[in-house]
Amino acid sequence: DFDLRDIDRLSRHVPQLCKVAPNIQKYHMEDVHRAGGIFSILGSLARGGLLHTDLPTVHSKTMAEGIAKWDITQTTDEAVHHFFKAGPAGIPTQTAFSQSTRWETLDDDRENGCIRSVEHAYSKDGGLAVLYGNIALDGCVVKTAGVDGSIHVFEGNAKIFESQDSAVRGILADEVKAGDIVIIRYEGPKGGPGMQEMLYPTSYLKSKGLGKACALLTDGRFSGGTS
Repeated sequence: DFDLRDIDRLSRHVPQLCKVAPNIQKYHMEDVHRAGGIFSILGSLARGGLLHTDLPTVHSKTMAEGIAKWDITQTTDEAVHHFFKAGPAGIPTQTAFSQSTRWETLDDDRENGCIRSVEHAYSKDGGLAVLYGNIALDGCVVKTAGVDGSIHVFEGNAKIFESQDSAVRGILADEVKAGDIVIIRYEGPKGGPGMQEMLYPTSYLKSKGLGKACALLTDGRFSGGTS
């Protein structure tokens, strides 16, 4: 069986090697591609001893062979380098492959670049943590990668709302103050229903200057896209 405790164990063991907006404003998906994409992340994990590279995959006989071919820090294949130099043109288009803009260079900086080595990771643990307590007896997930380190430990008064809509009204009406913990209930699969993505509460908290002054807990679907 694979459950929340396994996710927590892996996240605490595997470092965070890549950060992309909204978790960091410096890098976006095109920067990940320029840095070598998923295979470069896999390459860093392999060099850190965190992958079973002898296992077979759908693209290569073994993961090691796939990384050797596609990791830009290992391969000398110019076609692979050319592939990862594909860049944004900065023009609106609805047609695939309608532009051929290329970066002049690749981002192979594993100390300070978009994708890092294990030794120079953004953080020594991963971007998720599973917590247990009297509020979440069966566990809850925190996307630590999207939470400012200054509020990883937070104490405050609970401000409880029974829906996302009521939370939004409360935030906009200044019912939420610095130091409060906003708790939004009944937005899960049964209560939602359908688990709508909850983007508004954090948007409005930040617009009120409370982005780092409040915590937010919910049983709903919360991606952190507005954080």
